[in-house]
Amino acid sequence: MATRAAFLNDRMNLYSAFTAPTHNSVDSLALIYAAHYHHVLQVCRRFFRHREDAEDAAAEVFLKLPNVLGQRNQSLPFRPWVSQVAGHHCIDKLRKRKRERCSPLLGEEVRVVADNSTPSPLSHVLRRETQRKVREQLNRLPECYRVPLVLRYYQRMSYSEIARTLNRQIPTIKTLLYRAKNKLRRNLRGLE
Repeated sequence: MATRAAFLNDRMNLYSAFTAPTHNSVDSLALIYAAHYHHVLQVCRRFFRHREDAEDAAAEVFLKLPNVLGQRNQSLPFRPWVSQVAGHHCIDKLRKRKRERCSPLLGEEVRVVADNSTPSPLSHVLRRETQRKVREQLNRLPECYRVPLVLRYYQRMSYSEIARTLNRQIPTIKTLLYRAKNKLRRNLRGLE
């Protein structure tokens, strides 16, 4: 009997802490956390797929409580009110995530992205120089490598069209193109 009376007395003290918590009372906030954490966690679990996200949200709710405790209507029970705070917090958190996902660039990152809509004169010069070097090295390749490359990349022919033009099999054309690109790559690396 004595244990039941002590239990009820503790429950009444806990209830009084929930009905009238003060902003500065660390003890009452600790009691609120101990009594309502699992309930708040259940509310947060309804909003988030991953348990870790729900646990983070539940912890954030209790960090937020001292700031919103003054807005609480004292005539309403505490548990429905804290559930409402948790629900609103989770909705806000999900909205923030959605905004972050939809916005590919945030704040200062916009300045980092280069505008590639109009190439600069320097990029034109560099591109022409690179194209000149490629053509120069292409002309130095043996004819058996040069012709398939020109047909494929300058004339934009398919493998079957090149095979018909050169009177060869498609696997042979693929092999020639592979070898020609490797030789051209090695020649271009030798220039650097």
